[in-house]
Amino acid sequence: MLVLQVVPAGDLNAFKLLRARIREASTWVWGNKARTRLKHVQRPSGGYIAIADADGVLVAHVHPKTSSDLFYLAEKFTGRLIAWFEGQILAINIQFVPDPPPKRRRRR
Repeated sequence: MLVLQVVPAGDLNAFKLLRARIREASTWVWGNKARTRLKHVQRPSGGYIAIADADGVLVAHVHPKTSSDLFYLAEKFTGRLIAWFEGQILAINIQFVPDPPPKRRRRR
């Protein structure tokens, strides 16, 4: 799994900046009613990006369907962040986190 952290400049909140900007975006749509999952319009079944707020820092977990979707979602998301918030962010950190083991079903 790929995890991106977006560190804002000053006292800004990167999570709120992104949520406000997605309303106007034509290439990203919300995947759930809570507006914490982003899906790309060109690949609606290619996975999603789960976003969360951590004291103003945007944390995005990329959940692809296939390995090619991982590159596609990461590329499109980081490209949009740079284009939209060039002067408002200090850093974009990328972390490669191993996938959690699949949950086992309980035997009865």
